[in-house]
Amino acid sequence: MAKTYENLMLQQMKALQSWRAAVSHYPHVIDETQQGLVRTLLALCVEYMTDPSTELEQDITEEAHELADAVLPHIDVELAIQIFRDELVDSILKNLSFQPDAAPRVLRFSNLISDAFYRVYSESLKRTIRHQKMESLSNELRVAKGIQQRLVPQSAPKVEGFDFAGRLIPAAEIGGDYWSIKEHLEENIITIKLADVSGHGIAAATLVSAVKFISGGYFQSAKTPSWVMEQTNRVLAKETPTEILVSMVYGWIYTKTKEISIVNAGHEPVFICNPEGCMDIPPTGPVLGISEARYGETKLQLRPNDILFFGSDGITEAGRGTPFGVARLKRLISENRHLPAGELADRIIERVMDFAGGKIHDDLSLVIAKVTEDVAIEE
Repeated sequence: MAKTYENLMLQQMKALQSWRAAVSHYPHVIDETQQGLVRTLLALCVEYMTDPSTELEQDITEEAHELADAVLPHIDVELAIQIFRDELVDSILKNLSFQPDAAPRVLRFSNLISDAFYRVYSESLKRTIRHQKMESLSNELRVAKGIQQRLVPQSAPKVEGFDFAGRLIPAAEIGGDYWSIKEHLEENIITIKLADVSGHGIAAATLVSAVKFISGGYFQSAKTPSWVMEQTNRVLAKETPTEILVSMVYGWIYTKTKEISIVNAGHEPVFICNPEGCMDIPPTGPVLGISEARYGETKLQLRPNDILFFGSDGITEAGRGTPFGVARLKRLISENRHLPAGELADRIIERVMDFAGGKIHDDLSLVIAKVTEDVAIEE
């Protein structure tokens, strides 16, 4: 028995030496660790020829997997198979003595090595593809974020008799909200809008761009804000997926009379506050993108000290269990009504973020229009 064991060890050593000689022209890809793993594979092969058990197949697979992990980061899979399967099996056949019925086991041993190497290669390839996809997505997000930053105003216009502010804090790298305040001098109109697209990311940002340009484009030929909303909705209903919806509030402030006409497409919160309290401005039509619809208007006479507020539901729904809510928002505005519009907007964002523990799950956006005390109303 001892002599048989010595014979097997000698044959195993010769097989190892034969393999080393066969792959000697690849010194840059074979180190001591890999040679140790090959030595173990040879020992497992010898044992497998006499005892082809499932447990040994598992051991061979694990050892080959470890070898593949060590090798494949440095060489391609075809070369790895040639070195660590073909040359190894060739050395085994030349130097180890087996019974004739052991041939299928040698083939099985070879297949176990192949399977391990291709499995590791496949896993590595999947990781690489995922990484490339993530990089590509990240690049797309950076581009989309840059586009969105250019779409959203960097500041609100300065108009005598008014104090405007707008803010957008996206929950993701890019968001699905949009606000705009624009003065049209020739028409003596200030357009003010806030839109909330369902979802975040590239799809939402793309639709935000559409909402901006469609609604803005229809202004020049419009007689009423409701007509602009109806035309915007008509385009969105025809051209966008039904699962993507847009709530939007849009108003025209007539600078000479200080009146405002507001069209509310399923959006909230929308309200106006004065020293006596706050009044909600309800929807005057459905959210955009479902089907063609007619929209009504809410007309108000603006007075000194009025504060008009458009906000996204990301503000009222922010929180950890308990939402921030509309009542808390109205109270916050009333208590800080003395602040300029920009400072009031920042105070709201700050309080909401604190209330939510710094973690928001939806975009925070708002528009504030304060009517200053020196406003004059033309009769």
